[in-house]
Amino acid sequence: MDGDWSWPPIMDLECIEILHVLPIIHNGSDSILWRGGVFSTKAVYDIFRNHGPKVGWYSLLLALVRYPGTRFVLWMAILDKLSTMDKPWQSHLGGVCVLCGREMETHEHLFFSCNYSRQCIRILKGTVRFTWPNRAWAVDIAWASKRWNGRHIVQAAYKSFVSGYCLSYLAGT
Repeated sequence: MDGDWSWPPIMDLECIEILHVLPIIHNGSDSILWRGGVFSTKAVYDIFRNHGPKVGWYSLLLALVRYPGTRFVLWMAILDKLSTMDKPWQSHLGGVCVLCGREMETHEHLFFSCNYSRQCIRILKGTVRFTWPNRAWAVDIAWASKRWNGRHIVQAAYKSFVSGYCLSYLAGT
């Protein structure tokens, strides 16, 4: 009011103590100080984000920059969080794969066991000598992350294949 701060009454003793310790600036300019120099939302994000080591499959996600939706689908697939029919909240739909209509739709089935997926992999194997170990999903992702970590044309083709797989999932949902 009248150019002064109008503070509500403070009942917390810690807040009262802080107010007494902080200097009050009279007839001066007020500014925000930020440790890095300039305030930005990126700086705030960096403070709160987990600074742990990068996961092994990080390079697979980075490769899919052209289609952000595929990056999200692959991320969810790697974490086994896609909304497949084997999830409890999808159980009312019958659980059958939407691509082949034969087996329970799980990540393993959707990407590797389904006849549609096998046909896609077979075509790719014949076209660019694509290899895939076809073991457990987590093991295969770790294998692909190490093997496809580069910019060679074949590695780019493999990453494009993964992108196409993710797009086919998006189209099916």
